[in-house]
Amino acid sequence: MVDPLRLAAVASWLMAGAQPPKPIEAVVQECAARLRAAGLPLDAMIISGLFIHPDIRGIQIRWTGRNGVRRVTFRHAYFETSDFAATPISRTIATGRSMRIQLAPQDPETDTAYATAFRASGYTDILVLPLINFDGTVSGCIEFATQSAEGFGEEDITALRRVQAPLARMKEFFTERFDKQITLATYVGEATSRKVLSGQIVRGDGETISAAILFADIKGFTSLSNRIDSTDVLQVLNRFFDVIDAAVTRNNGEILKFLGDGVLVIFPTPDDLTAQEAAAQSAMTAITEARQALADQADKPPIAFRAALHMGDVFFGNVGSRNRLDFTAIGPAVNLCARMLHEASSRDARTLCSSRFKDIAIGLAGVPFTCEINGFEMPVEFFILD
Repeated sequence: MVDPLRLAAVASWLMAGAQPPKPIEAVVQECAARLRAAGLPLDAMIISGLFIHPDIRGIQIRWTGRNGVRRVTFRHAYFETSDFAATPISRTIATGRSMRIQLAPQDPETDTAYATAFRASGYTDILVLPLINFDGTVSGCIEFATQSAEGFGEEDITALRRVQAPLARMKEFFTERFDKQITLATYVGEATSRKVLSGQIVRGDGETISAAILFADIKGFTSLSNRIDSTDVLQVLNRFFDVIDAAVTRNNGEILKFLGDGVLVIFPTPDDLTAQEAAAQSAMTAITEARQALADQADKPPIAFRAALHMGDVFFGNVGSRNRLDFTAIGPAVNLCARMLHEASSRDARTLCSSRFKDIAIGLAGVPFTCEINGFEMPVEFFILD
């Protein structure tokens, strides 16, 4: 029998934000425990949600009495398959209507893969409810399942429906927060997104930091883009940016900007020589790993890129107009590194570094040259590394 007071307490707890704050996995696990304590024969609880993400389209938080709670992610392609279209999840999200699947003895002619999987795990009854957003749209659902021989009773179903709206509010809160974090991180990077979400959104907000600076661009890109169609150009760019992003992330750097076929990266470091040496090494390692990753793509057209490296202080913060801001790095060190990339092109060099970068990087050897750089009063010494 369902305890109405405990059930009401579950609904109130969810509506109040499932305090104290915790990850959604912990919220789902605690919610299931509270529902069971209220007398519901609950053996599985699965929340499914659609998200804004360049790679992941859906996330499930799955709780079972046997295995506890875990998170499962689904890529965009899965949602185009017949497997997904055949699930109650797909139909519930598409129609906004609830479904009940009572798992009678197996019938090979009418059974679905969904029903077979639940039955094989001992479940007898499933209730699928849409999670309706505040604006009336549906971008998720919840599945309740029981292993009770009698299935869910009418009282159980009514009780589960009473937590449907509170669960929708909880799911919507986590979805909005996830979407906001992921969307920002996708477009401005992880570290920058954290700064924006923490409130550093006023023009001029920022800080001066020491960083290893990396500029890189694709060798011969202008000529290439004039020879092939735009779809192939995008494929080349995405391949290049994929390997750069992976290498930079592995080495604790952050991409600040994609600039046409180029990329601006920083490896932040404290004003400490040992830390600066490590940042310089990280930048060099990222270049090496990116070039190796491109070389390993032997079945695809080759991509070569130039790189320029410098170490210096940069202003990392908000610049722009009153209504359109950009979180970026500016300053003489950034300007010099950008000019170095042009010098790499004119001298047919793959990698250049400044004398300051060479002085800090351990064991770095290169061919020195000095040249005048527009905007800088004195000639500047660089080193061709390869």
